[in-house]
Amino acid sequence: MDACARLGRSYEFAACRLPAHCRPTQAQVGFWRQDEDYLLYFRPSVSYGGGSARLRDFFQRGAVQRFSGFQAMVDCLRQLDQDLVQLPNSPANPLFSHLCQELQSRVLGQDQAVEAAAFKLWVHLCKREPLRPLSLIFYGPTGVGKSELGKSIAPALNRCLGEDRYRLVWTELNTFTQAHSVYRLTGAPPGYVGYDDPPVLEAVRRCPHSVFMFDELDKAHPEVLKIFMSILDEGRCTAHREDKAGSRELDFRRCVFLFTTNTNLSAPETRRLGFSPPPQPSAPASSFDAPLPASAGLARRLFQADESARRALIRSGVLGEIAGRFNGLIGFRAMTEQDRRLITARQITALGREFGLEIVHVSPAIAQALTPALALSPRSSVPVLEGSLTSIFLAHAPQAGQGIRFRLDGTPDRMVLVPA
Repeated sequence: MDACARLGRSYEFAACRLPAHCRPTQAQVGFWRQDEDYLLYFRPSVSYGGGSARLRDFFQRGAVQRFSGFQAMVDCLRQLDQDLVQLPNSPANPLFSHLCQELQSRVLGQDQAVEAAAFKLWVHLCKREPLRPLSLIFYGPTGVGKSELGKSIAPALNRCLGEDRYRLVWTELNTFTQAHSVYRLTGAPPGYVGYDDPPVLEAVRRCPHSVFMFDELDKAHPEVLKIFMSILDEGRCTAHREDKAGSRELDFRRCVFLFTTNTNLSAPETRRLGFSPPPQPSAPASSFDAPLPASAGLARRLFQADESARRALIRSGVLGEIAGRFNGLIGFRAMTEQDRRLITARQITALGREFGLEIVHVSPAIAQALTPALALSPRSSVPVLEGSLTSIFLAHAPQAGQGIRFRLDGTPDRMVLVPA
């Protein structure tokens, strides 16, 4: 390749394997010299739907890209190679890789968070007789994918395992602000109001592999958090009502518990949560006295991140005995502009389905124009898309359900749907 470049010749590589989340999975890749510049091309053109912002930006430039010289082209390709989704020192296991791919296809721009969640899930699935459930806290700014990842876990596990085993049970903790609201989790005692209402945690009787997701952990009363102490540590708790066999015990050992919070646990000083007592001074950060095997590198990195966030959780007012029971605390970063554009394209595709239209491609220029710069989160930009695209989608309503696939092309001031 270098010799061809020095001689100013072109070169083409047939059937090159492309990174994960590229469509197609293989393409012809070639380059040629034009004056002092070098042009790199892909045949056919490539679209990328993964979590790497650099790769998304690279492939959105088009099927032919110009570089100021051969070395500039090589440097760009090397940066892309380093930016591929790598899982350093992670287990070479098909289930782990499959989980990562499934979750990354749903959650954009959060590669490290997805990797951490997939690793924790993989470890839990490998246990034949777990002693306690898996418990994870997702923390970070609003609208960055915490809830989306939580909602994706049960379907991803079912697809990876090839069976309909897991069920999602979603609870908003912002309505658990009073101490007595704990009874909504385990059930009210006989004679109390709400005794006949089905408590949240009794879902485990119907599905032993439930995925319990509790949104907005920072809004819950501390007494509500205490109910999780025995569940997360022992995998069991006692219900107020008996089941058909006369047992009051709820067994959560094969369940997954997910909690989300907007509290920034990566900050040096974290704001305190509601009703908690002043935090005690935390112990110094833990470290390993001896190097671990290379295969444990990912586990060590996640441990160090967990401990840092765990101490921040204690500083926020959560009792140390509760904070220490979570298996993992996974941070989500703020979305980049490129991430938000890709999410806009996905939202347009989802909006098209609501009108019965299958949209397989959205012009990057249109996605950029329809992405509000000051939106609080990607969710808040949906009304902009609905107001901008409803008339266009209605014009193609007669073609809905006919199996026609569309592209949203044109310019931001003149958008058109054309058959793909």
